[in-house]
Parts: sequence; C-alpha cells; structure tokens
Amino acid sequence: MKFTVLFHEFAQSSIQSLISRYGAPKVVVEIGLFEGNTTFNLTQHLASQNPDYKHYAIDPYGESDDLEEEVVESAEKIFKANLEEFAYKDNIEFMQMTSHDALLDLYLKGVKADLIYIDGDHRANAVLEDLVLGYNILNDGGIMLCDDCVAWRHERLQDNPKLAVDAFINCYWDKVAVEQLPNGYQIAIRKL
Repeated sequence: MKFTVLFHEFAQSSIQSLISRYGAPKVVVEIGLFEGNTTFNLTQHLASQNPDYKHYAIDPYGESDDLEEEVVESAEKIFKANLEEFAYKDNIEFMQMTSHDALLDLYLKGVKADLIYIDGDHRANAVLEDLVLGYNILNDGGIMLCDDCVAWRHERLQDNPKLAVDAFINCYWDKVAVEQLPNGYQIAIRKL
C-alpha cells in the first residue's frame, strides 16, 4: 500500500475513543477519501474482527476548491491502486460520485450506518448537506465524525466546516449529543 500523505492521525484517535465507548461499527460511510489511508486502516481493523463489516467509501475525485487538479488525480490513482491490492477490498464499496448523490443512493437502498466520517468538500453548504443527509441514514446511537470543524480556518465564513457543524447541532439540538474527543480537532455527533 502506498500513501504520500498521512491524514488519519486525528481520525484514528477519535475513532478509537468512540469504539471504546460504543463498540465497533458494522457499517461505516466515509465522505472524502484522498488516498484512502483512513479507509484502509479502519477497514483492516474492523473487517478482521467482523467479516460482515461494510465500508462505503465516497469521493467523486473531480474538481476541488482547495486542492490542485494534479493532487486530486494522483490521490485517485493511489486510492484505486491501493484498493486493488487490499486484502479486505470486498468489504469496501467505492462510490465515485458526489456525497449528495451517494448519500441519497444509500438512503434509497435502505442502508443504515453506525459511523459516518465527514471529510469531503469543506465548504459550509456542502458540509451541512452531508450532515443532514447523513443523519437520515444513521442508526439511532450512531455517530457522525466531522473533520476540520473546530476552528475558523478560512477568511470567508462560508468556507469553514465549523459554520455548518454549529448550525446542524443547533438545529438538531434535541436529536443529537455532542461527544467529547481526545484531540480537540474533530467533533463527534451522536444520534439520539
């Protein structure tokens, strides 16, 4: 397996913390894959313990507002090459489409997730859409883990995932609980 960038350090500690509290998820939906570091590490860990584990990996690998075209193309090639040689590739369903289309597809198929990891398009409107659509396929007690949303990182307000996550939590206040995480870099939202 090849990776040029390791992004999963924060996600790994967050997911380990959530698994220790709520148990291992049987169905994970991941939005935003890059080279697949989180996809493959999480699937290897969970599929080795549960052969029925399912991981829906969503990324359109198209235009990006914050990554250059060559970076996106390289990430796509690396992800697909890694998937071909991955021992648990049958546990992964790669959905090369927008998160909007993929989440609607999963909803229409009746898929219910235990964990949804949101790290795709970082614009607030896209993150809010991922949260709302994701909530509808999340099992009761399931978790949505949101990346890059604790601090205001961009000058334009609408380019910050934090805006969407804060709005979602406020709108769904009586239907969710915000979970404490060890790293202070991500937010976990549990469906009540």
